[in-house]
Amino acid sequence: MKKLSIRKNLVTLAVASVLGGGAMMTVSAPVRADMNVSQDNLGQVLLFPYYTVKNGYDTLFSVTNTSDKTAVIKIRWREALNSREVRDFNVILSPYDVWTGVVTSNGDGALIRTFDKTCTSPILPVSATNSAAREVSFTNALFSGNFTDGATQDISRVKEGYFEVFLMGQSSRSTSSSDNVLEYNAKHVSGTPRDCAKVDALFLNSLAINGYMAAPGNFLKGHSTLINVASGKAIDVEPTAIEGFRTGTSYVSAPGDLDPSLANGDAATTAMRFSNAAFDSALILSGSEDAVSEILRATSVINEFATGTNASTSWVMTFPTKHHYTDSYLPTTGPTFANGTPSGGFSEWFYTPVTSAVPAAVKNGMSCDNISLNLWNREEGGVTPGGTSFSPAPTSSSVELCYEVNVLDFNASSVFGTGTNRLGINTTAVGTAGWAKLTFTETEATTLGGLPVIGFSATVRDGADATVNYGSSTEHSYLHVPMMDTIPLPF
Repeated sequence: MKKLSIRKNLVTLAVASVLGGGAMMTVSAPVRADMNVSQDNLGQVLLFPYYTVKNGYDTLFSVTNTSDKTAVIKIRWREALNSREVRDFNVILSPYDVWTGVVTSNGDGALIRTFDKTCTSPILPVSATNSAAREVSFTNALFSGNFTDGATQDISRVKEGYFEVFLMGQSSRSTSSSDNVLEYNAKHVSGTPRDCAKVDALFLNSLAINGYMAAPGNFLKGHSTLINVASGKAIDVEPTAIEGFRTGTSYVSAPGDLDPSLANGDAATTAMRFSNAAFDSALILSGSEDAVSEILRATSVINEFATGTNASTSWVMTFPTKHHYTDSYLPTTGPTFANGTPSGGFSEWFYTPVTSAVPAAVKNGMSCDNISLNLWNREEGGVTPGGTSFSPAPTSSSVELCYEVNVLDFNASSVFGTGTNRLGINTTAVGTAGWAKLTFTETEATTLGGLPVIGFSATVRDGADATVNYGSSTEHSYLHVPMMDTIPLPF
């Protein structure tokens, strides 16, 4: 049974109290929990809330192995509407190695390009446009044909989304002995690994690798930058780092395998957090995706906005566990209902079954959750917007977020361009700058105490030319309510 903190690490606290006679006693609170969102920005799972190649942007990223171990990671990109995988592969990081790349446009879709020499499995093809680089395109294979989910099947759907990194295993074996085929050949010599072909061949039998690798540690660091070279703007975005996701064994999977996912960590977890000077906990006896949902769960999201002359703000709100509850499909047969019919829960199921009639509760390409929004300007003036303050205007009295990655554009000014997953917010009633609190109001969200969410606010300011343009980002702040004794499934 492990303990899990929500958003905050539980650090050892020294509480001093004066007892009779002036004596001093020190009492220690519980130490850091096993599974939590890292405050040190190091972990074994990294959740990057956004990538995009829209509106002139590319997405630069890096993953750093801060340890003296050889690390095997899986990196997976998921599209924005329903978290369907668009590409994944394994990366083998030698001690203290950094792997870098960029998601960039290739016309109607997107691709990953890297100039980095670090070994991957499979080995990426040589770039068609630059012989010094390697690259691979994103694919629509898991949301087209037999795998359709009701949203568009067009390759343009891969142009934005989010991505996740899993540290699957670590090795302390020597990198200087050729007997250690993976470690020796992944090691850089004069800036280049010894032999990536030999490393790649090992992944034909991932069981053999798992036979000696240790469970992952908490030493991955990540970073990403959304950059628009033509307009001279860059927006830095940090991933959410999760510590203690998997503590028992390594779980190295084959390249292209849909595992690992957020369902492959430790289960049977006590969720725990320190809030308002008190400890709060809940027992989770199901999968690790529920545990991750708990550490990311929030009732409200808070951040700033600035629009007006030459300024634009967009919020990114990503639900990285949502697909575990709203989308179920079998690789051989396409989408299916987990229990034969939609089971309700937080919202309608996201997917459309291939061979049966579409139930009335299912909307094409959406699983929507109601929200409310409160706005304040910088001089304390506040308002709760009505339906006419949102674009597109809601079809009912409800305002909803319907996708895995949602982009909220303030005052008709979009940082990241247009998309299906956009919600416009009009702040005229309070002015062009201030802050907002978005609250999840779906009945089940109110019962559960929120939804699992990560993201940031991006603000850009355009000057007369590219030399005086600016971009900045601010991570969201969150509000929570006490946990319950048992945790039903979200969404």
